[in-house]
Amino acid sequence: MNSPIILSRTPFRISLGGGSTDMPSYYQKYGGFIFAATINMYVDIFIKKPVSDDYVHMHYTQYEYESSAGSLKHILGKEALKMMGIQNKIAVSFKADTPAGTGLGSSGACSVGLLKGLSLYKGAEMNNLEAAEQSFLMTQNLDLPDGKQDPYVCALGGFVVLDIDKDGKVSVSRPVIAPETIDTFLLNTLFYYTGIRRNSKSLLDAQDHQRVLELKHKTKKIGQEILGAFTRGDLDTFGALMDEHWNIKKEMSVNMTNAWLDDVYASAKRAGALGGKIMGAGGGGYFMFYCRSESDKRSVQSALKNFDLREMNLQIDEMGARATVINL
Repeated sequence: MNSPIILSRTPFRISLGGGSTDMPSYYQKYGGFIFAATINMYVDIFIKKPVSDDYVHMHYTQYEYESSAGSLKHILGKEALKMMGIQNKIAVSFKADTPAGTGLGSSGACSVGLLKGLSLYKGAEMNNLEAAEQSFLMTQNLDLPDGKQDPYVCALGGFVVLDIDKDGKVSVSRPVIAPETIDTFLLNTLFYYTGIRRNSKSLLDAQDHQRVLELKHKTKKIGQEILGAFTRGDLDTFGALMDEHWNIKKEMSVNMTNAWLDDVYASAKRAGALGGKIMGAGGGGYFMFYCRSESDKRSVQSALKNFDLREMNLQIDEMGARATVINL
């Protein structure tokens, strides 16, 4: 019998409120709050045992072929194999629907998918809460400036609320959002890829000083208000709050935006968008806008045709991270 293939699929996420209050530099002093959701974009990871050798094969944008995991350059793959006690005799391939550095939580999604897939490869099954926490530990071991949001939201799927204690303990809840509210959100939201990748580490490292911490207090409050808007079905308020959030976010770093991104945003607002923001740490990646109506949405679409943007078909992924064994 041929050796089985392990396939893990983990969705990327969009942050709807409270973004960046999930970082240790903030929540260890004040506690964090996140309202986010996973979407129909994924990192898929294929794992199997090599047939002709005992090496470690790692396929991503590069190909690595090493006698042991400790020699790998792929830092997440190297650390995941170390955490799972796997030294060699494994082949791992990655296929993501978006490049790293585009604001959708790629490192969290990748590490969650790796841990779930490697666990299944070893004959066990890691639950999603454990995968989330172990993924966060992985990024901290690697000194990445990641917070709790990415691994937890990407692992759990759907709409998620995270309340983060000062000691790092995460309380997870599922907000009660009417199906018609979700339908309206998807109908009136525009989601664009700017084509710009950026280094989130440099952007996030710059957010630790006191002035930025004060701005994050406002971000957390707005995030809580956005959650309330969703649970009430008041998405016009969500759009206005997103505009308020974007203006605060721009104060956190001079690299949060640039003249071209500001022009995109201003054009969308003039055409009828209530508000919008860049996903993740800023500086590029994905732009999300919310419009009051379908007609306003069409107006914004028309205005943004002048820019080199790729419009995405945004949907919500309810399943979260999953892994399975495929016998062919």
